[in-house]
Parts: sequence; structure tokens; C-alpha cells
Amino acid sequence: MKKIGEQRRLFRYFSVCLQGMISETVRMRYGWIIILWCMTAFPVMAQRMRIEDFGRYKRPFLQKSPFTTDKRQALLDFFTNEKGFQFFVEDASVATTEGEGMVTLTLPHRTSFLVIKHPVYGQLAWKVPDGVLKKKKHYHAYLHTESLEKEFRQQKQWALISTVPEHAIVYVDTVIHPLLDGTLSLYLPLGRHACRIESPFYQTLNDTIELTDSARFEKRYVLQPFYAYLTVETDWPDARICLDGQPLGMQRIETSRLMPGRYRLTVDQGDSLYYEQWLELANAERKVVDLHGIELRPFPQPGQTIETLGFPNEVLADSLASDSLQVQPEQWADVHITAFDADTEIWLNREQVGQGEWRGKLAPGFYAVSSKKEGLDSRTDFFWVDAGKSVELNLISPLADYGLLNVSCDEVDAAVFLNGLAAGFAPCVLRNLPVDRTYRLRLVKGRKAAETLVRLKGNDIVNVKLKLK
Repeated sequence: MKKIGEQRRLFRYFSVCLQGMISETVRMRYGWIIILWCMTAFPVMAQRMRIEDFGRYKRPFLQKSPFTTDKRQALLDFFTNEKGFQFFVEDASVATTEGEGMVTLTLPHRTSFLVIKHPVYGQLAWKVPDGVLKKKKHYHAYLHTESLEKEFRQQKQWALISTVPEHAIVYVDTVIHPLLDGTLSLYLPLGRHACRIESPFYQTLNDTIELTDSARFEKRYVLQPFYAYLTVETDWPDARICLDGQPLGMQRIETSRLMPGRYRLTVDQGDSLYYEQWLELANAERKVVDLHGIELRPFPQPGQTIETLGFPNEVLADSLASDSLQVQPEQWADVHITAFDADTEIWLNREQVGQGEWRGKLAPGFYAVSSKKEGLDSRTDFFWVDAGKSVELNLISPLADYGLLNVSCDEVDAAVFLNGLAAGFAPCVLRNLPVDRTYRLRLVKGRKAAETLVRLKGNDIVNVKLKLK
């Protein structure tokens, strides 16, 4: 009897297990039936969005910025031909401005996450790559949309652009693209794109390129020269010739290419004799200024008037310095001069006016400025003061001459480190670097990096191009 009871208990146990397995199988089967029925009963929304080519606009070296910024917020351009997007940051709606082929977002400082919604393409949660969006910066990216309900079409096309000269700068949709080897390859959305090509000493060229899905776009742009030459000849072997305050040589000079425009020519002999005039250089002009037989005038001392130095009346308008007693109060200019460090003396018209920093008001005119430290003098530079306009000057150290580094690589916006310190983003030009020194240059972007040693030997620009690995 005991054995029969144990057999009955085992039978009931296996029966319960079998029923559980059958019921679980039935539930899984009916679950899949319900899912398949839902998929056939409702249309499939297979749309999606994606963001590509995120980056930040860069201001060209020594040029006016071609894009706007906001002092309190970050700006972001999304290039897209679609309408109806809504943008949110932490459930707060983002202000937008519609443009031709793009929408501009005004975002809070240090935005790291953005939600994009569209009635057709659904919703996208986008995290800002490699950090946050910061105020006073303007960013850009392409916002692409795809849908399985629509026939697949090519959305982007290659554009191959070459220029003469080879080292030109190309702007496409206000995004800067420097050419290092004379050619540029861009993978852009179909449609029209604004294009501008510029290079020093050449006329800027503006064009509109149109990309189609039939073939890649190829075009060669040849820029027209835009420069002039200047020759200055004097009788004085020790006369220093300067153009806009920059020394060019002694007694006789022949310049290389100059941009057409207005320049101030000055000639000084030591600290006591002086000549000055304005020059207008036209495109393709080779101007010769012959100063043989011209008498040099004494450099005016502070408080002296031009009349006491014997300058003719026609020179008074462009004189070295104005009579401060005859200048109206509203014509005085605020001038701020900052030395290399707090121990460096500031000399204005051969008189010490401060140490480390000097602020004051000057009458309209032409002034000489230099610096001294530990018995060493800097070269004398000249600057012009316009009536009522502020002047800001930063003096380099009197201890050494300076050079420049032109840094570029095969990646855009790679971080540049000079001797371990952050110095900007490639491509860029690093200025005012003391010569006769060795610098450790390191470029980093993501997990890629490159490093080299550079020796600056003179007042020149050294081109450094690296390949990240």
C-alpha cells in the first residue's frame, strides 16, 4: 500500500508539471497570434531620423566672423528640407528660426541632450557628441529623415572642388573647409548650397552649387589675383621704412604682395627724424615712392605742435601728432596699452608712461610705442589714433623675437596642445611664439592623436601638417 501511495503522488506531480507546460505553450502561442494581429491591424510607422556631421563654426584667422553668436545661449543650425519639427530641452520647448534649407535653434548654455519630434518621422533623443553646447558658440549639423513608406532616394552626393591657388579656403553653407592639397571632397545633401572661395591676395569668389543624384559634382575655381607692389627709395642709409607701423627695411625696400587699399608710409632715422604720408594701392599696381631730395622733419616731442616743426600746410591733416590744445574734448581717444607682464615698462613717444599696463587719453595723431625690461628694448611700433575711437594695444615681450605655427591635420576640430597646454582647434595659426625654442605639438580628436617636435628659428611661419592615428 505504501508503494501504491508513492506512485499516486508521483503521478499527480507529473500531471501538474505537464499541465503547466501545456498552459505556458498555449499562452506563448496566443501571445504571438495577438502580436501578429496587431501588426496587420495597424500600419507600421517605420520612419526615423538621424543627425550627422555635427561641428562648430570656426572664425577665419584675422577675419571678421561670418556667423552670429549669442552672449547667453548656444546657437545650432540643423540643415534639412523638411518642416514641422519640434525641439525640446528637458520638456521645455526650444525657440527656432526657419531659414532656407535649415532651422536655427537657440539653446540654453551647456545643453547636452535634445529631443526632436515630428508628426511623420516620430521622435529622436539626441545626445551632444563629446560634451555640451556652450554660449557664444554657433554649431551646425545635418538632420536627415527616412521612411519606409516612401520610395528610397539618394539623399546625399559627393562634391569635388579644386581651386587655384591651392591653399584657398572654401565656405559651403557658411561652414569653413580649408584646402591643403588643392582639392576638397564633401558628402553633402542633395540640392543647392552656397559656396564662397577666398585666399589672401586674390578676389573672393561666390557661387551656388547644385547636387543631384545622377552624378557627383566637380568644379575647378580659378581666383583672380588681387594684390599690388610697393617700392620706396630714400637718400638715407640708416632710414627705417615702415608700412602701417611694420618695419620693411632700410633706405630702399621692395615689398612682396600687398592687398590693395590704404596704407600709412613712415620713414624714421633713429629717434629724431621722421617722414609720413598716406598711400592708396590699386589692384595690380606697382607703385614707386621716390623720396630722394625729401627733407626729413624732427619727430615731435610731447606737447609740440606740427606748426613749430615747419611742416607745410598740406601735411597737417596727416601729421604725426595734433596740437592737443586745439582738440575738442569729444575728439580725445581712450587708449589702453598692456605690456607682456607686470615688470615690463611701457614707453610712449620715448617717455615712460607706465609699467605692466597704461590707460589714458590721447589726441588724434601718430604715436610711437615700445617696451623695456631688464635693460632690453623692444622694437618701436607705431599706431594711429582716430578722433573719438578707442585703441587697444598688447605689447609682445622685449626679450625675444616671435614666430608663428600654422597647424593642420586630416581631421577637423582636433584639439591642439602646445607643450601640454590647450592652444585651440585645428586648423589654426598659433601666434607670438618665442623663437629659438623647441615646442611639443600634440593633436587629439577622440581616440586619435598625433605628436611632433617643432623648432622655431626665426620670425617666420612654420607649416605643420599631421595625420591622426
